[in-house]
Amino acid sequence: MAVVTTGSEQSMPPGSPARRLVLVTGAGRSGTSTVTGALHHLGLSVPARVLQPNKSNPRGFFEPTWSVRFHNRLMERALIDKTDTRPEAYGLVAAAVTEQDRAKLRAWMSRLFDAGAEVVVKDPRSLWITWLWEQVAAELGAQIGFLTMIRHPAEVVGSRSTYYGAGHDDMEAWAFRVANLCAWINGNLGVERQTRGKTRAVVRYDDLLADWRSVILPVAKVFDLGLAASPDDDGPGLVDEFIDPTLRRHEADWDEMDMPAELVELAEGVWGCMGALADSAGNDATAHARMDDLGARYARYMQTAQAVARDTTIARAHAARRSTEAEVREEMRGKLRRARRRARAARAEADRVSNTLGSRIDRAVRARVPETVKRALRRRHR
Repeated sequence: MAVVTTGSEQSMPPGSPARRLVLVTGAGRSGTSTVTGALHHLGLSVPARVLQPNKSNPRGFFEPTWSVRFHNRLMERALIDKTDTRPEAYGLVAAAVTEQDRAKLRAWMSRLFDAGAEVVVKDPRSLWITWLWEQVAAELGAQIGFLTMIRHPAEVVGSRSTYYGAGHDDMEAWAFRVANLCAWINGNLGVERQTRGKTRAVVRYDDLLADWRSVILPVAKVFDLGLAASPDDDGPGLVDEFIDPTLRRHEADWDEMDMPAELVELAEGVWGCMGALADSAGNDATAHARMDDLGARYARYMQTAQAVARDTTIARAHAARRSTEAEVREEMRGKLRRARRRARAARAEADRVSNTLGSRIDRAVRARVPETVKRALRRRHR
């Protein structure tokens, strides 16, 4: 895994302020990297080893390699995907968390605070276990705030299709878009439910690109951060250079996607509610109730989809089992053929050694027989 060093980890001075952690989460391709980079340039500490920029994110991910591996191992154990569409995925991950996982996160987070009092960690995978981050932060005496980035679902689906959906035929591309739309809905429903009533902020990607000051400074107030935002600081200038509105390459457009109407309606409902939370410092009772209703509707939609796809799922499972069994049988046959070849080679080598040794013994014996005995034996054989 390629990494870069941000250079943000420094020793804490004497009399350091209270520990504060901003956990940036939300659906991928929603501007989580942009807001994390802005906070980093304004003085928050970022873990030193982060994912390297690439074509899909040329300004950098600001995503710690440690947390990526931590969450990936946890998701593998829970048998879920980063963009899992199932509402029950949250429970599966929660059931997979162990005390060892908690201890690892505590040790890593403690090292982050050794490098800086105000830390920002960005990892979209954290939406599955924001509760664990909150509990561990409390154990370390740290204040935690949740920053959820939102971007219109049509833009997110379009962006993911561009960078991660290449090589699909038309049907596969459509299925990829549908799955990513479901993942966007499930991710936002889950992270909103887990962070409700907590110290949190919701930020629109559009607003961040248009005027980052009007977004970041209120967020800093909510999280009680001491950002480098005065005119004499270099931070604001760095953020101006860092945030590039031209990097927004996808516009919201359902027309070309041919998405299921009910999914689009659910997504637009979630988008509207998250927008209301963005406008109300993360707290809006009407939006909360509406999100609960949308979550119940989405759960029913997924139950229906899973029931409709039951035969297809079973057939694919049978096909996968047969394929695996065939691969195992072929592998075992290959091992047996190789073992037989080795056995034949070993027997041939043993015969060769035996024949060579017998010839040497015969020559040695003959060399030791007296010449008179040899003549007598020759005469006798005549």
